[in-house]
Amino acid sequence: MKHIYKIVLALLIILNFYSCNDFLEVIPKGERIPRKYEDFSDLLNSDALTYQFNIGYVNLFTDDLEKTSDQNMPDEVGFADLPEFAINYYNFNSGPTHALDENDIFFTTSYSQIYTYDFVAEGVMEATDGSEEQKIAIRAEALFGRAYNFFKLINLYAKAYDPNTASTDYGVPLILESNVYATYERNTVDEVYNQIITDLLEAVTSLPVNASTKYHPTKACAHLLLAKVYLFKGEFDIALDYANLALENKGSFELLDLKNYVAISGGWDLRIYNLVTFEAMEDMLDISENMYIKNSFTNFDGEALATEELVDMYEKDLPSGSKDMRRELYFETDEAQFDAKIYFPGRTIYGAFVQRNAGILLSDLYLILAESEARVGSKDKAMEYVNYLRDFRITNNVPLTATTNEDALIKVLEERRREFSFNSDYRFRDLKRLNTEPTFAKTITHTIEGVDYTLPPNDPRWILPISNDVIEYNPDLPQYDR
Repeated sequence: MKHIYKIVLALLIILNFYSCNDFLEVIPKGERIPRKYEDFSDLLNSDALTYQFNIGYVNLFTDDLEKTSDQNMPDEVGFADLPEFAINYYNFNSGPTHALDENDIFFTTSYSQIYTYDFVAEGVMEATDGSEEQKIAIRAEALFGRAYNFFKLINLYAKAYDPNTASTDYGVPLILESNVYATYERNTVDEVYNQIITDLLEAVTSLPVNASTKYHPTKACAHLLLAKVYLFKGEFDIALDYANLALENKGSFELLDLKNYVAISGGWDLRIYNLVTFEAMEDMLDISENMYIKNSFTNFDGEALATEELVDMYEKDLPSGSKDMRRELYFETDEAQFDAKIYFPGRTIYGAFVQRNAGILLSDLYLILAESEARVGSKDKAMEYVNYLRDFRITNNVPLTATTNEDALIKVLEERRREFSFNSDYRFRDLKRLNTEPTFAKTITHTIEGVDYTLPPNDPRWILPISNDVIEYNPDLPQYDR
């Protein structure tokens, strides 16, 4: 893993040069070393830590998104503008996803961020100024950021968590120190999950209830991520405990009432407006349910059709005369306005054209609470959380009920699909983890020019290969056969 460190060190030096103040001393030549508390704090304020480049492309594996070669559909929803690796995703191609001379940008930038968090976590306690409390708080934020990145990586580049095999399944390299000369191996899935939990448990005690901005984590963010980790591990009682702690400590976060918005018919670009202020939908920073902000930059706005199955999902359980505002605001049917009007009769295109937070969302907390309650046997409590969320999403909402715990769980998972369609890697991760349960395992089928391409549950093609540059310099690093 030496080569990862060479890349991320270079990125870190560039990051420091362009986004930090002139506090960094050049020792040795070409490297700039923070010394003061403020130096470490400024590192955590870097714009480079707010991005998740290319992660949204994993939507191409899912049952929500459709690309087409149908000549009757507009060019925008075709394949012409997709990079090679994205076409490999959509076609479920075996083997490498990226060309040999191309690296996986999400993998590389994630480790760049991890290097920064390592650097801060191990160095801030030696800062020449700042109180002990201030330094511990900065270390807590760095540990949270490292855990967040490892959770993303382990769920893209490894098998879904299986308690029977996690101790031997290949995970991702755990890089826990900013030593450019250290060598690393591919840790197991279990080791990576354990490190994520360790980092979060230390971080949560020193994170604030309310952060200075939504680019910084809060106590509730750490509790929510712990809940999600245990949910993915299948330890639902523990997941519920941490989800409840997140709810208790949520501070000023509130769900956004989508009923207060309208989408201009046929409009595009800044097409969603607030009915109260008559202004375009707020920036991510101003949206009350965004707990921890990450920008994926890959949203497929105007570039993909919603599958008919997804469109039907928005109609399921919808009360008569009501509207699901997620469907109304984020999708258009039959036609849309670009520079010129385009037509896709009988089909629906995704086009929110707003920045949707790809990080940590309050809506996810309510759905984690709902899923955990359903799985431990509290169907009515599960539906209470689902209905609370739906009240902010659906006009004239009528509460849903569940006849059994299994029925409640199905309704929760369907609500997750409606809530997170086309948003970052949410649907990808849900499909992958649910494939380990026979009740919810699903084969994904994409049809191109009459040919069906299928991805069965637990197929190794659900596992993204580690970036080419890492394999080039570490040819003995174990890989999944996909």
